[in-house]
Amino acid sequence: METAQAMSEPLFQSLEDAVVVAETALLDTQVAVESLRAELDQFTRLHQIQLGPLYGRLDELDALTAETEAAMTGDPEAIRRAVQARARVDGEDPLLFAAANAGLLEDEEGGEQDQKPPRPREEAASAAPDPNVPVRPSKTAQRLYRELARRSHPDLVQDETEIARRSAFITRVNAAYEKDDLPALQKLSEEWSLTSSGPAKDHPQREMWLRGRLIWLRAKQAELALERQTLMENPMADVLAAYQYDSLTALRSISEQLYTAIAERETLLNALIGS
Repeated sequence: METAQAMSEPLFQSLEDAVVVAETALLDTQVAVESLRAELDQFTRLHQIQLGPLYGRLDELDALTAETEAAMTGDPEAIRRAVQARARVDGEDPLLFAAANAGLLEDEEGGEQDQKPPRPREEAASAAPDPNVPVRPSKTAQRLYRELARRSHPDLVQDETEIARRSAFITRVNAAYEKDDLPALQKLSEEWSLTSSGPAKDHPQREMWLRGRLIWLRAKQAELALERQTLMENPMADVLAAYQYDSLTALRSISEQLYTAIAERETLLNALIGS
């Protein structure tokens, strides 16, 4: 037995090293995927809250402009564009909207429909919440989160009891991370103690366990790679990537572009109404 173990030592060490490398790769990928998901979720919510009213204002101005042009010209194509633009504002199917509102642009005597006055830029901006709301946790919180995830993530183990324990712990970690609660993250870091998994190194089943764990780790890595690819196909991921994943800069830049577009639309509409 001792001879067999001695002859197997290089193999054991090679497997041990391969498992360590696979575990490190899995943890890095897991943290990257979870960080990307959290960033996308948060950016999507803030994009909706802060920029939604500005997009809505643009749609309203486009509808008012199209309705003004249609009322002034009576052109069937202009009327069709106006109906479609208003349907977009109201969130309705353009075809059904057109059928139900055939006389949208004219009153019973064929007169022009009253135009809604353009809403000033300040009013559109007032609908957005405070832009100083933090978009992402601090750098220190990110570092602590990554350390805790690497040490305690449930995907590192297969035992059901240990998975449950780690899942409960990582839930607390995620909650503290989302709140950028540094004291809580530091306390959790102190609380956690890394425990070894699998049979002891001198156990007869160690080699079998290492082989099985290596297969499992590589399969899990492939799953995460696919999950990350799916996340990257989200349109919001393209937006964030264009701004080096800086959510605050992205929101600020996009809002400036929207304000410029709103000002241009308001100038056009006022010119049409005054002509």
